[in-house]
Amino acid sequence: MQKVAVQATYVRGVAHAEGAVEVAAALFAVLCAVVLRAAIEPVVDLSHTALTFFIFLSAAVVVAGLVGFSPALLTLVFGALAAWFVFVPPRYTFPVADLTAVSSLGVYLLTGPGITYLASSYKTVGINAAAAREMTAKVERLERELAALAPASQATLEERFRTPADEMRDSAIYLLDDRGRHATWNKGVRRLLGYDKAEFLQRGAGDLYPPDDRAAGAHERDLAVAVQHGRFAEDRWLIRKDGSRFWASTSMTSVRGRQGQLVGFACTLRDHTGLRQVEEELRRHREALELAHNAAGLGAWQFEVATSELRLDARAKSLFGLPADAGLDFPAFLAALHPDDRAAVQEVWASVLRDAKPFSAEYRVVWPDGGIHWLASMGRGTSAAAPADTPQRITGVVLDITERKQTEAQLQEVLRLEAVGQLAGGIAHDLNNMLAAILGFSDFLAQSLEPHDPRSRDVEQIIQAANRSASLTRQLLAFARRELIQPRRLDVNGVVRRSESMVRSVLGPNIDLVFDLSKDIGVVYADSGQVEQIMMNLVLNARDAMPHGGRLTIETMSLVLGRATVPAQLVGEAPALGRYLMLSVTDTGEGMDPATLQRMWEPFFTTKPVGAGTGLGLSAVYGAVKQSGGFVWAESEPGRGTVVGVYWPEMPYAPEPDEDAPAATPVERGSETVLVVDDEPLLRALAMRTLLSAGYRCLEAVDAAEALRLIEEEQGGLHLVVTDVVMPGMSGGGLGELLSQLRPGLPVLYTSGFTDEDAIRRGLLSQGKPFLQKPFAPNDLARTVRTVLDAASELS
Repeated sequence: MQKVAVQATYVRGVAHAEGAVEVAAALFAVLCAVVLRAAIEPVVDLSHTALTFFIFLSAAVVVAGLVGFSPALLTLVFGALAAWFVFVPPRYTFPVADLTAVSSLGVYLLTGPGITYLASSYKTVGINAAAAREMTAKVERLERELAALAPASQATLEERFRTPADEMRDSAIYLLDDRGRHATWNKGVRRLLGYDKAEFLQRGAGDLYPPDDRAAGAHERDLAVAVQHGRFAEDRWLIRKDGSRFWASTSMTSVRGRQGQLVGFACTLRDHTGLRQVEEELRRHREALELAHNAAGLGAWQFEVATSELRLDARAKSLFGLPADAGLDFPAFLAALHPDDRAAVQEVWASVLRDAKPFSAEYRVVWPDGGIHWLASMGRGTSAAAPADTPQRITGVVLDITERKQTEAQLQEVLRLEAVGQLAGGIAHDLNNMLAAILGFSDFLAQSLEPHDPRSRDVEQIIQAANRSASLTRQLLAFARRELIQPRRLDVNGVVRRSESMVRSVLGPNIDLVFDLSKDIGVVYADSGQVEQIMMNLVLNARDAMPHGGRLTIETMSLVLGRATVPAQLVGEAPALGRYLMLSVTDTGEGMDPATLQRMWEPFFTTKPVGAGTGLGLSAVYGAVKQSGGFVWAESEPGRGTVVGVYWPEMPYAPEPDEDAPAATPVERGSETVLVVDDEPLLRALAMRTLLSAGYRCLEAVDAAEALRLIEEEQGGLHLVVTDVVMPGMSGGGLGELLSQLRPGLPVLYTSGFTDEDAIRRGLLSQGKPFLQKPFAPNDLARTVRTVLDAASELS
């Protein structure tokens, strides 16, 4: 009993030790995969999570081939946890990532067990194959001895060959007579086929064949081949006694006597069902792996160092723009690289051949049709008998990253435009402050001159220039904040006439500008600034299409759109039929081919040189027109210029008053006390002079701190605070919030070079507060102050 207990303890110890070894092997493999993944991260973009899981799957396959299936499964589990926690964004957490990462993890977990099982099975199959080869040699030796002893008695032969045949597992060795009937039996026949001796000897070779093969005479043909050539071997389906099918390796060797006469056949059957199942499983997993590669867009390649042979799968060839049956050797691969990337790729390749380390590279390839595509390759060198630092073969995968590169470029362009917008908004704000001073003091100067004073014309020109500059700053602010449109009934001809001077200034002297504005047109429901922006974008594109000069025509007309008059390019969009107002810009420039015309409205598409255009002008036109309920149409031919038409639904002529030209109303005077708070001396002086001339008692402060001190000194004698929104220290909005607590009921009028929407969005001002945008005329300030004071007195 004590001896049994000791043996049991020993067995348990061995089992625990084997389990510990398996866990250690799995952890070591995962650690190596983590180190490899982290090492290649600085040199290759591994944002595709499929590549990360591919590295951990490779580690599991190595463990399966070297140790076994169980530790390989542990490696898969530990690898999934490590990859998800360490490398899948967001890192070092376990929440669900994006759909691509979840898909990659699913493919990894679905295909990993099968692939590792195949790797471990190959190890077992290799051991079984060695045993099978040894057994085959024994059988062939026995068959030769059987042929030499053909005249011996049947009982002697059966006894002679019974023992080795009985020892074979999943195999059967028996004899057929010269007519193909079973002549011998052994225990291997019972194990493999299920027949006892008596019933087996009553049957022939054809009884083991499936009915369809037997009907086709397959067994007779096999015997005939064995007679003719001495031996016949084939893998085929056979039938057991119970009717079940199994995949067998069959071998028939003809046995002849001393005189050369046919005595019979020596038959060997081996059950290869397990091997066939492994092969089928391998095929299925290869298909799954190929599906995973296709889902991830990966192509596989292999390079033989000794022969310089480069092999690519169909997917990899497609990434080079080649058909599946095309060849691509290494010189052709180098020739396909973009000239600017060829030297860098050759340097990486030389490093791989020298150091046999994992590598990655991003490069451009030129397709046979001239298209340029970005590819990312990663791989490693492998060796067998050669030293570890001398790779015999380099294998890897390749991925198309063209879309990612384009997205990155577009993102950089968007960021650049956003930065330009922020800069434009800041410039417009500061410029509005200066324009307010120019307009205000010019107005005072105009009021001081006699009506017939020749200097009055000069002052009017200054005021007009300042107003035009103020219009430009409004456009800059609109660009910076991407303002919502404010549509109204709009006279398009009026917008075109007001923009004439600006259009002439951007065209230059070598382009003739022609206006063909129809008098018999209605109005459209659109935003005035947006229509002006649409026209200017079309004018700028037309100018760029005529580098050597030409003629640009701006035309408006009214037309009725019927089924027969819908432009061919717009049939798919099906615009509503009816009356439209058209604004068209025609140039006599270079024109466009059909392919360019088809893509001209796409964002970021441009035919201009790098740095000369963003590709956003026409796409902005398209979006703005669609937003206003209209549509666009273009016609062009190379060398014959371009016509771009913008169509809006037309309404009867009844334009709304121009918001930019408010009606002049008399300014009411006042006697209240007003505090002016502004850090800009010119604007503070302008406001003080305006309000003093209107009869008000005025105080001034340079910032919020001084304003609070003056308010405290006034002890309730203050009626209104006029403050700039953007100031050093406390902002005007903050001052107003504080005054609402210290002096409830004290009205505050806010001014800023930003619009009120901009100030609210920037957090500088609360919504619904009295607001006056700079630049403003002195009368506008006086009128607004009177309005705010009257509204406050009504509330009190």
